[in-house]
Amino acid sequence: MKIITIEEHYQSANVSKKMDEINATANPEQKQTNKAGLEMAKNFLSSTDDIEDVGERRIKFMDEAGIDMQVIAYGNGNPQTLTDAKAAIALCREANDELASMIRKNPTRFAGFASLPVADPMAAATELERAVKVHGFKGAMLAGTFEGKFFDDPQFLPIFAKAEELNVPIYMHPSIIAKEISDYYFNSTEWSPMLTATFASAGYGWHMDVGIHVIRLILSGMFDKLPNLKIISGHWGEFVPYFLERMDETMLPSMTGLKRNISDYYRNHVYITPSGLFSVPQLQFAIAEMGADHVIYSGDYPYLIDTKSREFLETAPISDEDREKIAHLNVEKLLGLDE
Repeated sequence: MKIITIEEHYQSANVSKKMDEINATANPEQKQTNKAGLEMAKNFLSSTDDIEDVGERRIKFMDEAGIDMQVIAYGNGNPQTLTDAKAAIALCREANDELASMIRKNPTRFAGFASLPVADPMAAATELERAVKVHGFKGAMLAGTFEGKFFDDPQFLPIFAKAEELNVPIYMHPSIIAKEISDYYFNSTEWSPMLTATFASAGYGWHMDVGIHVIRLILSGMFDKLPNLKIISGHWGEFVPYFLERMDETMLPSMTGLKRNISDYYRNHVYITPSGLFSVPQLQFAIAEMGADHVIYSGDYPYLIDTKSREFLETAPISDEDREKIAHLNVEKLLGLDE
């Protein structure tokens, strides 16, 4: 059985150095955002050896874990976060070019998602088109929000319109949440700052944040405007699948102004992945709630390094037909990997 994982990350040493230089002269808010992303990465990684390698080191892990292909996107510290549009355009282009050059050395083992300079949405759409048409990238990853705005804001519509035009998905990924939200929900004088930071991010907070983000895309009418747009959401859908029926019951089309129920949009336009959360009950729930056709495999390398990736899927108590869909058939169809 072939296994393809699609929420796998890399980081460029050259881009990180330039991000540090920009951070040194950035305004306080931008500096805090940049620093938070880089510091969060350090909390998960003992070194940058794994995340900066897209070659022998990564392939060794993949062989040990039984993974045939990774679809790779930028990790924390993504130049997407830069508010200076000129700098963001240059560094996203550099990040994409560097990743593409590494993928070309092992094209049967790696594919890529683009980083986009969202400070200039038209430039982001142009970069997505370049990444897809020139480098053969399979879509893009958007992390978190931007300057306090979710990507349902009309200014970002060109990015999603271009994705639909190119027939590639957008992966909605967590990132650092706003300080005022973190302070209100996740801070306490009764525990350490490290616990607050973890509770607000990978422990819970940023998963809720990106789940809300996907719901907002639906409520904005994005999928009525772009009926062929596809979105990917990790960590088993960031809690959203557990509340589809509740949202249908409480937020009716008569209230939302949408053509269909929220769950209809979600089940038709969103694909969910485990992001390395290898839990049998969550896998079974995902299949029951979404259908196996909308579940794709992912490991969240190198933030999570699990050499039992293949073993989990091979031994999971699901049908062989569903196993093959989740392992490779769904993602091959969605990303055109079987063409």
